[in-house]
Amino acid sequence: MADVPPRTGTTAPEPTTHRTHTYRWPAGQEAGLALLEVSVDATPWGVLRSYRYRVSLDESAGASGKGLFAPDWQPASPQSTLYRHAHASLTFDGPAPAVPEHAHVFARESFMDETASELALDPVELRLRHLDGNEDAGAREVVRMVTERAAWGRETRIDAGSQWLSGRGFAMDGEREGEPNWSAWVVDIDVHRQTGDVAMRRVVAGYGEGSASLPVLHGVRHTLIESAVSLALGHASSARPTHDEVAASAPMSFDIAAALSTRDTPDGLPTPAEQRAASPAVAAIANAIFDATGVRLRQPPFDSQRLQAKLAGAQPPQPIHHGAAAPRPGRIKKLLAGGGIAGFIGGLVGLACAIIPGPREIAPIAPGSLGASTWSAATLERGRQIALAGDCAVCHTAPGGQKNAGGFALETPFGTIYSTNITPDPETGIGLWSYAAFERAMRKGIARDGAHLYPAFPYTAFAKMSEPDMLALYAYLISQPPVKHAPPKTSLPFPMNLRPTVAGWNWLFHDDSEFKPDASKSAMWNRGKYLVDGAAHCGACHTPRNRLGAEKGGLAYLAGGEAEGWDAPALVGHRGPVPWTEKALFDYLRTGFSREHGVAAGPMGPVVTGLSELPESDVKAIAHYITSLSPKVDEAAAASAAQKQSDGADVVSVMGLERGRQTFETACAVCHAASGGVGHLGVRPLMGLNTSVAQNRPDNLLHVLHNGIDSPATAELGYMPGFGDVYDDRQMAELAAYIRARYAPDQPAWTDLEQASAQVRHAAH
Repeated sequence: MADVPPRTGTTAPEPTTHRTHTYRWPAGQEAGLALLEVSVDATPWGVLRSYRYRVSLDESAGASGKGLFAPDWQPASPQSTLYRHAHASLTFDGPAPAVPEHAHVFARESFMDETASELALDPVELRLRHLDGNEDAGAREVVRMVTERAAWGRETRIDAGSQWLSGRGFAMDGEREGEPNWSAWVVDIDVHRQTGDVAMRRVVAGYGEGSASLPVLHGVRHTLIESAVSLALGHASSARPTHDEVAASAPMSFDIAAALSTRDTPDGLPTPAEQRAASPAVAAIANAIFDATGVRLRQPPFDSQRLQAKLAGAQPPQPIHHGAAAPRPGRIKKLLAGGGIAGFIGGLVGLACAIIPGPREIAPIAPGSLGASTWSAATLERGRQIALAGDCAVCHTAPGGQKNAGGFALETPFGTIYSTNITPDPETGIGLWSYAAFERAMRKGIARDGAHLYPAFPYTAFAKMSEPDMLALYAYLISQPPVKHAPPKTSLPFPMNLRPTVAGWNWLFHDDSEFKPDASKSAMWNRGKYLVDGAAHCGACHTPRNRLGAEKGGLAYLAGGEAEGWDAPALVGHRGPVPWTEKALFDYLRTGFSREHGVAAGPMGPVVTGLSELPESDVKAIAHYITSLSPKVDEAAAASAAQKQSDGADVVSVMGLERGRQTFETACAVCHAASGGVGHLGVRPLMGLNTSVAQNRPDNLLHVLHNGIDSPATAELGYMPGFGDVYDDRQMAELAAYIRARYAPDQPAWTDLEQASAQVRHAAH
């Protein structure tokens, strides 16, 4: 590994300073304490030259209790050091085998963190400086993947005046001999200022096996997470995957809470690789405590009484924030948001914001300075999946245009808004945007230049995304091919053309806080809600809006809305011919077709296209959460209702709609008749079970009758031809009236169908 050159540019030897720190580890029931002394000579620029490690037993300390490991643990002789130094030595004073391998990892990783603090360096950067770029490529890749998953380097937002101090710690371990095995941990903790209580919040841990240069990353099992946390803190804990963790994969990210009374334990004992992967845990927790409080604990377990005593005389590091957090909507704002006074108050706030200087511009990055090689393949794939869940390309790609180059026209009650170019083109896209600029846009709706974005861009939902997911999405977008394309400028009428007025809207309606999981609900439920309310932004279409264009809350949540002239049906309650079961909703979201409900069409088609590429577990989580909002449906009862509904009313009861019946027999029956439909163009939805036939408005059915489905959500669905060029509006009205009467006989007849057909025809042109 090449040393960092001296800043003076001379060939004279660099000055070094000597650093020595000692750590302690209970070595066993009779042995007392193990003393682990680490010394280095360090340059001011963060190069650790001579590394000396000495292990001894302090039997005078007396027996320390049971010790931290059961007698059947077989301690290993440590490597001289995990990192590469010009000189390294290892000295044992006494029976070194009595000291377990975990103790050596604790001492080494605590020392690296302590040295990084003294040199004012990032602790991960200091470690990477002492791992060879070629021979330690696997170790570096594991560190990269784990720290990216944890969004290392992003400051945690802390409420002003909080009694809790937040901290983050890193530690790693590895083995060069034999099969390469590297592991890394990132730990987030909170420490109470007064009591010294340590509350674990999150652990991101993974280990890599296989290729020495491109290892396969695995998550650490929850049982090992729990035992490691309990070992460090002296009390039982419970670990479960975080809400931003894909359930289908071996989880790497865990929320930590008080121990549950019962837990599912996986079959089989942990492998040696898994056991070794847990070795950095104690050091990572000690490093996180130091990051939060400035107190360096040198002996586990880290009990609150010892920490409380040290906190009394310590000066904790000052937290660095992203900036002043936007206040959450208070009770007064929530009351105002429902009525006309909201517009008045919001207008006053917006007018004030239009006069007062707006948000600052964020400095650009160098064009082309970031690319796919900047991030790990795992992070880029995670970002690709988030982009699919969020339908980024759907709204940022104009008809016939290049992917994500912008120009898609969004019709709103306030005028037409054109989507922006989100490719990394430096002139017309986001090629100059740093992650800080991207995150501000996604959470607060403010562009890099400080201009407010219109909330047609659903930053109100994207704000719920976790920091790791936000970073992965940025990594994916900034790594895509740049497309030079300047979309049409959005020009709204006064006063909406004054973008600073959006600040007033945000004050009333926007909460930029991240999603908080409900600990009383299952991991699957929280995952589903996180996706629905965050990246997938389901409420943008399926929740009604007030007069100022904000989604309504309370009972209106997911109660139905509008999207691009289509009726977005309610996702709560049992509206439709047949109640939605969890399985039926999963089938619909995953494939675009449910036998009991029909085919995804219109704006829902591209949504399903994206969902079909996500892990199956994510789609199941979405279906699980949405169906949990309605009374539970028995699948057998739903199947019975579907059977009764499939045939519709007797033909005799609709004899007054003869011309509509003739049109149906000519154009539709070949695929949609209850008997005789051959389905040679794909799936064969039965009209009696089609949700669009039973809706309150005819818009969705008329859209399909006019335009067909020429771009099905998935290839297996086949296509449907449109008849807008074959039948006039009177004939379309007769056909829709017949279908409604024949296949939704319990619903009232639609009115003004000919006018509705004309509006759909006009919208298509």
